[in-house]
Amino acid sequence: MIPFRLKPAQFRERYQRCLERLSRPAIAAVAAQLALPLHADIRSAEVQIFVGEDDPHQSAVWIYYQGANNRVDSSDTSLFPGRSMELPLGLDGLDEFDERYYTDEDFGGLDLIAQALSAWFAECWWKAGGWRYPLPTLLQVHDGFGGGKAIQLSEAAA
Repeated sequence: MIPFRLKPAQFRERYQRCLERLSRPAIAAVAAQLALPLHADIRSAEVQIFVGEDDPHQSAVWIYYQGANNRVDSSDTSLFPGRSMELPLGLDGLDEFDERYYTDEDFGGLDLIAQALSAWFAECWWKAGGWRYPLPTLLQVHDGFGGGKAIQLSEAAA
C-alpha cells in the first residue's frame, strides 16, 4: 500500500511507473483487440477510461463499437454495433494506493490518474498499430476527469 504522503508530482510519477510495467502485456492485448474482425455495420469506436472513483478504486478501460443499428446481445461475442467490452490491460496489477489519493478533492488524484492513463493507453494503442485501425476511434475519460479532452486514436476520420 502506497501511503498518502506523496505530493501530486510524485504521485503522478509513481503511477506512471506502475503503468509502464504493464505496457508490454497491454500492447499485446490491444493488438489482439485490433485484430478481431469487425461487423460491416460498425462505423466508429470509442474508448472510455474509468479512473476508479468508486470503491474499490479500480481503473478500467472499455471500448464501445457504434453504428446505425446498435444492439445488445450478451451471447454474441463478435464485434457488432452496440458491443462494449473491457480491455484486459492488467490494471488490476497496479500498486495499491491509499484511497485518499482517489477521494481527496484537494489532492486531485483522479485527474492525475486520468491524465496518466490517457497518455499511457494512447501510446499502447499506437504501438499496437491502432493508428491504422479502419474505424474512427476516440479516447475519452469518463466523467471528464483529467481535463476532458478527447484523443484521436486512429487516422480514420468520422
